[in-house]
Amino acid sequence: MINTILSLIIAYILGSIPFGYLITKISTKKNLLEVGWKKNSGSNVYKNVGKWQGVATFLLDALKGYLAVYIAWKLGLSPLVQIFCGLLVVIGHNWSIFLRFKGGRGLAALVGALFFMNPIYLTIVLIPCIVFTIIWTASVGTLLSFLTGIILSLSVSGYEIVGLLLFLSLFPVLIKRLSPIKEIINNPNKELIENRLFFDQDTIPPLRLKVKKPL
Repeated sequence: MINTILSLIIAYILGSIPFGYLITKISTKKNLLEVGWKKNSGSNVYKNVGKWQGVATFLLDALKGYLAVYIAWKLGLSPLVQIFCGLLVVIGHNWSIFLRFKGGRGLAALVGALFFMNPIYLTIVLIPCIVFTIIWTASVGTLLSFLTGIILSLSVSGYEIVGLLLFLSLFPVLIKRLSPIKEIINNPNKELIENRLFFDQDTIPPLRLKVKKPL
């Protein structure tokens, strides 16, 4: 019991470590929560701070997820406890105790946790996200990756446990997409809610690929 509680606490604290915020602060002296879309995420760092900072943030955030599940596994804890450690590292990233419960989306941390649990499953799940990142937007690709992973876990034996982690992690990810929720509460807007849930922003992004017009 003590090991279980300890591993869950460690998972949340690991998730709370704001690598993107720290890297941005050290390299540019800027407050990441005031830059770009004001999230402690690798994508925000990559887009609005710098490429190497963004890559470093993603890798370190993924390492958080990997370590959270690894520690639970190393302590000999059950797959169910490992799942909740993976979930708590995502929650910790999204609502960091070190950033007054602000954070990012937790996707990189989730990738790290899934990589430890089943790298083949993760590879399959990431395909829609990669494709849609190229042709349109990663936000839609992310939702399709969640859908792919959930269907895969329901239809292929051996993917049930890792699929449960993916399913549970969908909720903190969607909740963070709606933020700042206070805006929605004060001014309910169906279109705004839909755009934030599906596109992770207030408007519909344009297609990345440009179709050439015939001569």
